[in-house]
Amino acid sequence: MACLLFCVSFFTLFISTFANCRPNGTLYNDICYVAYSNQRNFYDAEAHCAQQGGHLAAIHDAFTNKFLADLAKPIVGIENYWIGGYYFNNLNTYNAFWTWVDYESFEYTNWGPGQPLYNSSSYCIVQIPLSGKWGVVECTVGKPYVCEYTNASQSCPNPGWTTFSNVFNGCIQYMQDGYAWPNALLNCEDYGANLISIHNDYQQSLAQLLLLEAQIYENGIVWIGLHDPQNDGNYTWMDSTKLDYKYFDISTLSKDQCGVIHNDYRWGIYGCSGILYGYFCVYSFG
Repeated sequence: MACLLFCVSFFTLFISTFANCRPNGTLYNDICYVAYSNQRNFYDAEAHCAQQGGHLAAIHDAFTNKFLADLAKPIVGIENYWIGGYYFNNLNTYNAFWTWVDYESFEYTNWGPGQPLYNSSSYCIVQIPLSGKWGVVECTVGKPYVCEYTNASQSCPNPGWTTFSNVFNGCIQYMQDGYAWPNALLNCEDYGANLISIHNDYQQSLAQLLLLEAQIYENGIVWIGLHDPQNDGNYTWMDSTKLDYKYFDISTLSKDQCGVIHNDYRWGIYGCSGILYGYFCVYSFG
């Protein structure tokens, strides 16, 4: 009887866990992985994963690395495919590092011979299914890809927004409709959100990744939550957090303006009214 109860309980737990995996997915360590044979660039592949509540696969140990290689072989053949690793270079401090799209630690690596090779304008990671080794490919090249999906402990109340608990403790949406800064702020507040504040390289790199996914490149301009509330040149974030991280392309801040992300994804300040740009909203989990 004890065995029967255990077996029934185990089977029920397995079904409950497995039910969270997608019909074309494979469950491994409570993560649902799906390989896609159609080709997208890194940013579009990540956007496709994110639209479905996941992200490109991140690999944190050798067992997962082998599992994904075995999973991908029947679907992508010998074609290498995107996993969720990419290179971020802070143009102000020259702090450069590899990171995963889930922003967990980048400690395990499985580079192929001569890799990573720094010979392109942007660096994203592919896995070679025949060997499981990693290589670097220009991020704009079309490749198959693998997404991972988990049951997030918290989910965004706004449909279509993407949860980034590890980086922002909340969810983010890039709004393409053009508004002046005050109206962009009001529109974020309508969702219970705020204009984005950025406090470290990881948050900055995520903002850049989202803009690349939205095909907002170097000439695009996007409002962020930076402002000068007292009109004295002392800038702060709209969520009342301090300006403790800077990514400006200018050395001084003039008075009574508002923050943007623009050229090479660095920040600037423009007049708050009369200029219509897209903007980032962030809903915080508190």
